[in-house]
Amino acid sequence: MLLTKRWSDEAPTELPTAGESWEYDDQRLAYPSLRLMQLLFVVVTVAAVAASVGVVLHISDQSAASAPTVDAQRGDCLTWPPGAPERAMQVDCADEHLFEVADSVAMDINTDPGNPAADGRFQQTCAQAVARYLGPRYDPGGRFVVGMMWTPPGRNRLLDGRLMCGLQLPSDGMASATFRGRVVDQDQSRVWPPGTCLGIRNGQTTEVAVQCALPHALEITGAIDLSTVFDHAAPSITAQDAVVRDACGAATSAYLSPVALETTSLTLRYQPIEATGWDAGSRRIACRIGSANPDGSWATLLGNAKTGVLIDGQPAATQPGPAEPPPADATAPVIESPSAQALPESAAEPAG
Repeated sequence: MLLTKRWSDEAPTELPTAGESWEYDDQRLAYPSLRLMQLLFVVVTVAAVAASVGVVLHISDQSAASAPTVDAQRGDCLTWPPGAPERAMQVDCADEHLFEVADSVAMDINTDPGNPAADGRFQQTCAQAVARYLGPRYDPGGRFVVGMMWTPPGRNRLLDGRLMCGLQLPSDGMASATFRGRVVDQDQSRVWPPGTCLGIRNGQTTEVAVQCALPHALEITGAIDLSTVFDHAAPSITAQDAVVRDACGAATSAYLSPVALETTSLTLRYQPIEATGWDAGSRRIACRIGSANPDGSWATLLGNAKTGVLIDGQPAATQPGPAEPPPADATAPVIESPSAQALPESAAEPAG
């Protein structure tokens, strides 16, 4: 009951005396007006509460409709406010979005997210879903990574829930970078504009752009488009190196000018395009400078290489030599082995 009120004080329980009868008659005349006002108050109050409930239900329905559900099918594109995947909504893939759905899989398992065994199974399930979705058109060494989202019943209990698998850009805690168009229709090369710095976590690059004033592993000096040199067949690493060595050296010299690369104590590196990436349509290579540690991890950089960079907190001039001997040409890049991209943290966040 929304509103209750006792009416026992509206009428006297004793008969009036003769002297009081005129007063009682006047009060009786006033009671209908009082009752009418009280009734009107009840009606207005109930109407106001009903209206409020209607608004709340409307908002709740909107929130439920915008959350990722089984209605999101393969090929659909989703976006959401920063850090709020539970408020995801479907958008046109031509517009900016954060997630492209490869498949939605029922997962009948009573397991909490974060369980290593369960997470391994979920990651494998999503990797297989992406493989079915794009086939040879997916570049596992490219800029898109396999991601996953949970649909209701929620983040702590996955029984009868659904695992939504898809593609997104790498993220540092949340899917922070949007993209336009479907993955199958674009070059998946891992490239960024010159001057972009890539973050660092546990000695490894996150492949996520950050401000150069923040800790980072690498700085981008340029990009080389191999489609201008090679035709349809995937070029060997040796063939790529013959092109990239000079091209990345020239791009880096132009980017740093008038600073010379050797004065920064950083080395120039790049990752060649593997055959699977070439077949998927990747054609561009990023020129990257950083400082490698003997164990293969990256040193932490602060600042821009053109204006002064700190390497593990020390100025470049006081740094020991690079972890590996520099080539005869100080601007020649070192080939990096393509690193496996870890599942982004945001992908493990349930959406519902």
